[in-house]
Amino acid sequence: MSKPSQEFAIFMDSNKMRILFQHELPDCLTGGWKLTDCQIQHPRYKTYLNPKSRDKSFLALAYHLKGINEQTQKADERILYVKAYLGDRSHDEYLKARDLAKGSQQSAILHLDKYGMVGWFFPYDPALPMLDKVLDKAFAEKYLVEFLLLQQQGSSAIIRDIAINIINYRPEIRCTYRYDFQRLSGNKKAVYGKTFVDNKGAEIQHRIVTLYKHAENNPESFVIPSPLGYDENLNTLWLDGLSGQSLLEHISDKNADRLMAQLARHLVDFQDVAMTGLAVISEEDMLVEIQKKVVKLQNVFQDLSIRFERLVNQLYCEKANLPLLANRLSHGDFHIQQLLLMKADRIALFDFDELTVASPLMDMANFSADLYSLNLGNGLTEKLINCLYKAYKKISDDDLNDSHFIWHIRIQLLTRAYRSYIQQKPDLEWLVLGYLALAETFSLEKHAE
Repeated sequence: MSKPSQEFAIFMDSNKMRILFQHELPDCLTGGWKLTDCQIQHPRYKTYLNPKSRDKSFLALAYHLKGINEQTQKADERILYVKAYLGDRSHDEYLKARDLAKGSQQSAILHLDKYGMVGWFFPYDPALPMLDKVLDKAFAEKYLVEFLLLQQQGSSAIIRDIAINIINYRPEIRCTYRYDFQRLSGNKKAVYGKTFVDNKGAEIQHRIVTLYKHAENNPESFVIPSPLGYDENLNTLWLDGLSGQSLLEHISDKNADRLMAQLARHLVDFQDVAMTGLAVISEEDMLVEIQKKVVKLQNVFQDLSIRFERLVNQLYCEKANLPLLANRLSHGDFHIQQLLLMKADRIALFDFDELTVASPLMDMANFSADLYSLNLGNGLTEKLINCLYKAYKKISDDDLNDSHFIWHIRIQLLTRAYRSYIQQKPDLEWLVLGYLALAETFSLEKHAE
């Protein structure tokens, strides 16, 4: 069974949900909003293996709804974050949500009792109540003039125009957005904000400052965005915008060798940065964590259970013979979409929420496994992995073992299979089987052919 449960199946069908919302949402019922599209984002299924706790299971996901305002005939897009519960739990959860909301925020909460569903219209989020403030244009303009720009130039500035663009919204976790604005002089600029559910942004700010100072005037380093400050009242971290080109859009078979060699140099330099207070992830920790994930996959994809078990046992056996490498700074979420190509082939790196201390091979394996989700085709994925590993191995101070790198890639490929399940990706069975098969057969020799 690939769906979370029969009770939740409808929530993962975007066409059925578009029809349901057309008949249930208040603005649709009054005839003011006609839905034309419904896309599912960030599905997250919380399940419990203990049968006694099954009723606590829920599905959380965001719907990106597109429609037409029937009065103005203009396009109207909204995000609705939904939690679907089993049994009668939605009523109690709705009352809790109402109690937490303040004033006008209560009108942003929706309860469809017969579907066991509670929803929140963006920018209201039950765990990020400050979002409706930082995403308000009047607030943003005033805040830019009175705080953010003062950090850079020490004097006030006049803003002619401002636009707010949502970069990445993870309900109840964080939201990243960009202020694009124009000064009276006509100069255009961008500032990024990242609002967190808690105060973790303060520590991330300290980490970015450390990395930024290390990277200044150092061509071997990643380009790091300039930190503008952290506002504890808003749980928000602010960064200066960078101008460059997405590495993913620029990379090709012709420039793969050159750019992967540059990426390897930047990564080796990054991993040598000294940083205190970070959690340490050992290879034993990775094995324990992946085994927990595989158990859940086995419960759902029972036809693949033996293959999953065989591969995990193989990883445990191989671990005993792996060489010991000194742990280093790890980005923790290192993939090509975090990278921007700058002048002179410098590469900028973003998103420092998951920094940790781990094997130097973990980031490379994470980068490599993630390429398989992008459908680059024509052997480009394999070429990028091979070029990056060869370049990294050549300049690393460690005596790297090919089988050690493969071991890490298999861990990461299994992690992709699990994420596909948790996020309830389309063609789920095919994705999980594909990642499992890759993990079983991956070899650098195949990539070199």
